[in-house]
Amino acid sequence: MIYHIMCEVSPGKEEALDAFLIGKMKKFWLGNQGVSRFHVFGDHLANKLERVITIEVGDFSNFDKILALDERKALRSELMTLASNVQSRIMEVIE
Repeated sequence: MIYHIMCEVSPGKEEALDAFLIGKMKKFWLGNQGVSRFHVFGDHLANKLERVITIEVGDFSNFDKILALDERKALRSELMTLASNVQSRIMEVIE
């Protein structure tokens, strides 16, 4: 399954957001059992800076355990200070 997070970069916080995503957030997610990939993409098509984060997790049981962690909740709070319009989805690979 893929955990997909999209967010807009808050004005003046592009460098701080990228450092947070590539440093703290990537280290956290890849340090958890069942997580095999973590990627950050930049999207500049809509005249606003956006980031798309994709996290590949083996199954829902691993994902549920990670979501319940206090460290994950703290990282989400920090993300909310650096980004706006944060949206997430959980997707399964069909093919």
